[in-house]
Amino acid sequence: MVLLHTQQTIKYFRVAPAAIWAFDYWLTFEHEVRLFSTMGRWNIAHGMFIITRYVPIAWITSEIYVTLGQQSVETCLATYRAAGSTLLLIMVATEGLLLMRTLALWHHNEKIKRFLSASFLLVTTSMLTCDVLAASARLESVCAPTSNQSSMEEATRVEHLIMGMFVSSAFFELTVVIVTTYHSLVSRAASICTINNLVPKLWQGSLLYALSL
Repeated sequence: MVLLHTQQTIKYFRVAPAAIWAFDYWLTFEHEVRLFSTMGRWNIAHGMFIITRYVPIAWITSEIYVTLGQQSVETCLATYRAAGSTLLLIMVATEGLLLMRTLALWHHNEKIKRFLSASFLLVTTSMLTCDVLAASARLESVCAPTSNQSSMEEATRVEHLIMGMFVSSAFFELTVVIVTTYHSLVSRAASICTINNLVPKLWQGSLLYALSL
């Protein structure tokens, strides 16, 4: 049987993030130019932006390298562990930026801000737990030259843990989309909210961008 980490389906899932990253990059390139052209003192937001913007390049490159080439078991293990840690860093920084943006949107509502912060903490804890459990798994069986029932079960367990990270992230992003929609609907409470003024408001709140991703 072929190596688990060289199966065709796994190759698709390793290369696919490159398309997502390129899509996101060109969607937000204008904002990046504006950021660096008007940037003053550096803060935590700038650091998280750099992580979410450019660390994926290294991660995607390493994943494609391992996918296209014949690698030893040791290289496979090192790549899996490094990719897991890098992925966690990227996801936490990405959701952190989203949290900061949404907190700024709800600067006047302490209850919503506490709810969002608690949701972010819960999601971050969930992603960290999944990453630690995946890293502590017997990855040797995943990268073994041959696959058997035990290695297939271990590979499935690792996949479920990685899926748990993405589900946690999606849960937080869905929460942000909901509260952003709610904010857009109530922000014009003093006037009649028609379709003509609702659409620009949703566009201004980056809701369409979030839904597209």
